[in-house]
Amino acid sequence: MGKYLILDKSVFEATSTSKLENFANNHFLILSDDLYYECATTTSNKEKMLDRFRSVILSGAYFCTSCKEIVKKEAQILQPYGFLVDLKEVPALRKTFQKNSRPYNPDQAQKKLEEELDMAQRIINNADGFTQQLLRDDPELLKEARMCDNSNSIRLERLQKWTEFVDTQNMHESAQVWLNDITEQPEKFCLSDKWVTWHFLRLIHILLQERTFLRQSGDNSSAYIIEHDLQDIKYILLLSRTDGLLTKDKGCSSLAKAAFPDKDVFSSLDEVPNEYLCNWD
Repeated sequence: MGKYLILDKSVFEATSTSKLENFANNHFLILSDDLYYECATTTSNKEKMLDRFRSVILSGAYFCTSCKEIVKKEAQILQPYGFLVDLKEVPALRKTFQKNSRPYNPDQAQKKLEEELDMAQRIINNADGFTQQLLRDDPELLKEARMCDNSNSIRLERLQKWTEFVDTQNMHESAQVWLNDITEQPEKFCLSDKWVTWHFLRLIHILLQERTFLRQSGDNSSAYIIEHDLQDIKYILLLSRTDGLLTKDKGCSSLAKAAFPDKDVFSSLDEVPNEYLCNWD
């Protein structure tokens, strides 16, 4: 069936509806619930974005639930989440869009969008404690990174260093500390990198190290950068279950390449190679 692709808002906005429709007809393109909520709460071209989302789904794109719901599901069933797309639900979803172009009301969409960052934000609130631990456990890591500048290419190198360090850590222990209240059996939750939650926490740890570096370097924009990257996590996290990500955002691209070096990252539909084509016959 080809390979699976995640589409983020930057490419979705920058690509014409007709081009996305044609692409969805020949590729396994996945649009997430998070993308829908972003379209529903955007301050510009909201109706255009919602119409585009509907049209692309009806043209053959697939749909997956939000990252928050995936993490909550793993906490409930106490096992790794399966394939992102529920193929049995696809016909029902398309039927819903055929009958109702706006299945979510604006208030519901805004609420869900705000809730999406809740788990990540409460972890960020503990960043000061994390900073002290990092400085105590591996001060040389920050010293080495501090010698770099803040260009996009160097940022990728820096994020790769953070990823290497994070992958020596136990995300199950982090889940027991930070996410223990979303499951009744935290000792059986987030046991390995087969869990989406494991990768969610990996990304959070990488961002916390980046925030620590920026603050130690006197960069006052760190709060804005981290807030922006938290938005990107919603798409990057889905790479743990797919083959490629479409994003024009340089920060998102850098984080995705650092966290998932074996996956593909494209900045436009035109960059996607033929190996992603699907033979529906």
